[in-house]
This record gives sequence, C-alpha cells and structure tokens, in this order.
Amino acid sequence: MIDNGFARPFLDRWGLFRADRTEGINGLRSIAGLLPLLTYRPDPDPMPDELWSPRRLNILIRELHLRSYLEIGVFEGETFANVKARRRYGVDPSPLFDAVLLPRGSTFAVMTSDAFFSTLRASKRFDVAFIDGLHTFEQTYRDVINTFSHLRSGVILIDDTVPIDEYSAIPDQEASYRARDEAGLEGRPWHGDVWRVVMLLDRHHPELEWRTMIDQGNPQTLVWRRSRAAIVTAASNEEIALVTHPTYTDEFAHGVPNYFHPTSESAALADCISSLRD
Repeated sequence: MIDNGFARPFLDRWGLFRADRTEGINGLRSIAGLLPLLTYRPDPDPMPDELWSPRRLNILIRELHLRSYLEIGVFEGETFANVKARRRYGVDPSPLFDAVLLPRGSTFAVMTSDAFFSTLRASKRFDVAFIDGLHTFEQTYRDVINTFSHLRSGVILIDDTVPIDEYSAIPDQEASYRARDEAGLEGRPWHGDVWRVVMLLDRHHPELEWRTMIDQGNPQTLVWRRSRAAIVTAASNEEIALVTHPTYTDEFAHGVPNYFHPTSESAALADCISSLRD
C-alpha cells in the first residue's frame, strides 16, 4: 500500500500541475523513459468533456454527500486524480504514473483487485466505486461482487459495458487489435466482454438496479441496491457459464439491449440519486 498525497497542497499552490504544464512535463518524461505524472486539474469548472468518468462520479459524490471512493484499474490516474472525494483508494497492479504525486487523501495498492480484496478487512466500507480493470466478464463480475461486499448504500460505476462493434467486444486485447487490423479498420477501441456483466445482472440480481448511460462520453453502467439492506450474492458457476454463450452479435443486433436500461447521462444519474436518497 502507498499512503500519500502529503505534497499535494504545496504542488497545487505552486501551480505545477495545470493541464498545459502537465502535458509538457509528461512529454519530456516520455522521452526519458519515465512514468508520466497524474493529469490533475485543480477544481476544473466545468469539467472538460473528455473527463466523463470523473464528471459522473463527482455529481454522485456531491448530490449524495459521499466521502469514500474506490477505483479498480487506475491506469494513468486521470479519473482518480479528478474525483472529488475526501478519501480515495486505488488498485492497479501496473499503474502508469508516479505514485509520489497522488492526490491528498489517497491510498494506493499496487496489486491485482483479487489480492486487494483478499487482504481487505471485512469491516472496510466505501461509498462509491469505479470499476475499470481487466476488461473480461469474469474478472469484472468478481470485482462487482467483491465491491458490493464493502459498499455502504452507495453506487458502482462500471466502465466499457457497451462495445462499439464485434472487434472491440473480443475479450483478449491483442486478438481484438489483430482482428481489427485484418478487417482493415483503424483505431484501437477495446471494451472486451464486460457487457456480459449486465446480462448477468438481469438474469441473477433482482436486488440490484442499474442504468446504462449512452450519451456524453463512453457508455458506462451505474449499479446500486434497490434497498439499503439488500444482500448481493454471486451467481453460481453454472449461471456464470451460461452467460458466456450468447455472442455480441446476438445481443446487440438491434442496438443496446433493453435490459441494459439504456438512457441519457442526466436521466441515469437522476434515477440513481433519487433512489439512494429515498
């Protein structure tokens, strides 16, 4: 565990981490073969359009008065650095940033999410979580179940639940890239088969509610308990195996399936906030 952020007040005051300076610094660090710094924007108002994850999370944090945030799959740390939570916990086995520059109130675990949850004390609780780790159905579902066991009455935001095509839905990243190249398509979008998590929610989790945001950024799915006392238990191995049978083409032939509860960002956030306030 890295418990840090002590230098952040001084760094903010000096203005070293405004977006323009950060880009230049990271360019030089890249040439030198060094890890980039966290892309941190002190109190951006409004939040830039490309930062849809922290924008959505910050609305939930503000409206529901949430304080403790967990992020699984931090990568370069841009979402982690720009979420306005009093306490932030990050998990990633291979973070691509300089950990000494974590935001204030941060604790970071350089390990897999499975290892993190296996060492976490049973009484530890979070208010809100963002899951953006390994883009496979099995791992993401395991992260969802483990997170709910440590979630108060809050909400989970799952990234990459709507692939853009059959190539981005291939679970293996390199295989996805090869298939796209062979098809003569440009770009490197990759979502894996995280979408199967939503299918399993629909089949096995009546105790949960969810909305999939399909506008104003990357599609993501908000998930929360229908009632505060609801217990979230994992599906059986047999039920999990059944969800691996349908293909992306089967499920998305006519667009985002209805069981995803696809809607706008504003409507999804409003539904979640209203439900958790009741």
